[in-house]
Amino acid sequence: MPRAESRHIVVRPLEHGSDKSTNFGAVITGVDLNDLDDKSFAVLREAVYTHSVVVIEGQENLLPANQFGFVQRFDPDASPQHGFGYGKSTKELGKLGKKPFHVIPHSLGGVTLVGNGYQGPDHYGLREVTLDAVSHVDFHADPLPRERLGHGETRFNTFHFDGIIYGSHPSRVTTFRCVKAPKGPDVTVRFDDGTGRTIQCAPGSTAFISSSQLYDCLTAEEKATVDNSFWEPAPHPFAWSGTRGQRSTGLGVNPGRSGGNTVPLDQLPPWESHKVHKYPMVWINPVTGAKGLQLMPDIVLRLHLKHSPDPDGETRVVEDQEEIHAWLNPIYDRFFGPEYILIPPCQEGSMVVWNNWVGAGNRETGLRTVHEMDTLLIRIPY
Repeated sequence: MPRAESRHIVVRPLEHGSDKSTNFGAVITGVDLNDLDDKSFAVLREAVYTHSVVVIEGQENLLPANQFGFVQRFDPDASPQHGFGYGKSTKELGKLGKKPFHVIPHSLGGVTLVGNGYQGPDHYGLREVTLDAVSHVDFHADPLPRERLGHGETRFNTFHFDGIIYGSHPSRVTTFRCVKAPKGPDVTVRFDDGTGRTIQCAPGSTAFISSSQLYDCLTAEEKATVDNSFWEPAPHPFAWSGTRGQRSTGLGVNPGRSGGNTVPLDQLPPWESHKVHKYPMVWINPVTGAKGLQLMPDIVLRLHLKHSPDPDGETRVVEDQEEIHAWLNPIYDRFFGPEYILIPPCQEGSMVVWNNWVGAGNRETGLRTVHEMDTLLIRIPY
């Protein structure tokens, strides 16, 4: 097969309906990721950072090793392994560690098999694997009853960006190649926040929000604060989250005692303070220069609030969890609605690529097969 050249690549921004406020997303055709030259990669890199979420069509034959190589080209200095590392359990990962990680053999850095259901007698060297996907039931403080799930209703799991967030930094990009898509009618995603809002989508979809659009929703005073402030995750943050549950929208922590409890720091697995990093609240797109308000609310241990760039200005450290989420939740609520949620089209053989530093994703499951890859970064996203 002849090599696809950069001049053959077509980047088509997604068209959004009149009921949508989303301003990101694109579909890309005319490229073979198994045979990607430097000029073609440069086109794709610019497209990912310009459009935040892109769907690269026609990747039915993409080898897992080449999927890993594609992700690593965004940051060649990144550690050559999956962003969650290996060998961790519920002690380090909490709820996320309840499901085994299946690393595809010969995928160099650890492309993982993600999905739900039986994956066949031999899937790229993984034999007789049956996946049990996480769902909103694993994360929400008050999940939908089983009978509602049986009637085609669900919720968003938890909006997040990818990374272990302890001892390393979030991957620049994440990739999701759809090998097998679920069949069946659309599902109804419920917000259950008192508004009656719902979204219809295909089973197995991945939804995205833009932290740049979130930033744009802030007042001038709020922008001055987040531009100069930091957030600090807990050590082993997903274990630290303990029994605390997400709100019914999948974005933000349920307030009060009904939200559950975090694990005391002295009861976590051994940890080292130099592996716990403070992150700026605002991250900058390396191509467009756009600002994004980028936090993962369920793992925030402390906020370091400062209202100006003055080096002698006061920084207020907020450690009370109720105060933290009383500040964060209303910001998300002002922005979070169906009009700001992108659910891009993704057929079998397509690969979704997103800028992990300015977006948050959520995955809904059916009987599906996906190859997923993100990496461990050694450079902090300033």
